[in-house]
Amino acid sequence: MKYLTFIFLFILVSCTSNDDSNVDSRANKFYKGMDLSFQSELEDFNIDYKDSNGNSVELLDFVKSKGTNLVRLKLWHTPQNGENGLDDVKAYAQKVSAKNLDFLLNIHYSDFWADPGVQTPPAAWQDMTIDEIKIAIYDYTKDVVTELKNQNTLPEIIQIGNETNSGFLWNYGKVWGNFNDNWNNYAALVAEAIRAVRDVDNNNRIQIMLHFAGIEFAGVFFNELQTFNLDYNIIGLSYYPQFHTKNLATVTSKLNELATTFEKDILMVEVAYPFTLQWNDNLGNFIGQLDQTLPEFSPTPQGQKAYFEWLISTIKNIPNNRGIGFCYWAPDWVAFDGNENTSSEGSAWENQCLFDFDLKALPAIETFHTN
Repeated sequence: MKYLTFIFLFILVSCTSNDDSNVDSRANKFYKGMDLSFQSELEDFNIDYKDSNGNSVELLDFVKSKGTNLVRLKLWHTPQNGENGLDDVKAYAQKVSAKNLDFLLNIHYSDFWADPGVQTPPAAWQDMTIDEIKIAIYDYTKDVVTELKNQNTLPEIIQIGNETNSGFLWNYGKVWGNFNDNWNNYAALVAEAIRAVRDVDNNNRIQIMLHFAGIEFAGVFFNELQTFNLDYNIIGLSYYPQFHTKNLATVTSKLNELATTFEKDILMVEVAYPFTLQWNDNLGNFIGQLDQTLPEFSPTPQGQKAYFEWLISTIKNIPNNRGIGFCYWAPDWVAFDGNENTSSEGSAWENQCLFDFDLKALPAIETFHTN
């Protein structure tokens, strides 16, 4: 996700040792994940997260106790704001591993936010030829995975690009607009990234995920990739009602269709829902109007919980057990006195967190207890 372009165009691994037993342990696992990419920054502000009774908690311990079993972290190549670089990811991956939580690595292949509206290559890769970009993506991916392997925090899932509806590494791997005939280059770049992962992961433990924002048109995207026989395991999807379909029957039918058509596991890798339409700082929020929500679920603490009960049930009922879980995006990004790299006032997301404006855990977090 991204603060600006996200509004306009939004059209797992275990973190323990490299023991093969981890492959068997994930066979019937249902992922209940959280994207905690903001934590490397938020921890500097000593935010006092609390349980529902108002008792202070340590975030990772608390979310694990509530059923979270996966943590997603984004990686930027050479971050413009100094956040979410490899050192940050490596450090937080060690904390995730120490809690015996699984780890999903989200490689943006950019120095900043990448999404359907912007997929800017790292500055270090500018002005390369397509062949040089293939070498760069292989070498970079291999180096990242090797560094994680060397500290025993090899991800269970690696995501190749973020919300790649329009491809990535524009214009080399762009598949949108005038580049709609460029799928071969996009697929070739993805294949090089996957090859790098496989070359490091000798036991073939890592699951590869490709990520599409939305549900209605995901089938078109993955159908385009069919002829390239890419070695991936998981279809990752973002679903935000304010940007995507509000027809819940369509959500269900399209998820089921994806599972039966492509025979891949499906992870709802970015989901969230508001518990209020109010705000707790002076920064505007991504969602603040009733018509951005679903009529079936009110933007209240109980409505947020009911939404996730519906979502989890829907995922679990995807045919052939292909629905393998969900990941809540930024449940921790509460309003705070942040620096200018996050915002001048705090968070644009505090009304979609899993902690209320008093930083107390909301009822929706109890849905993570599902088996």
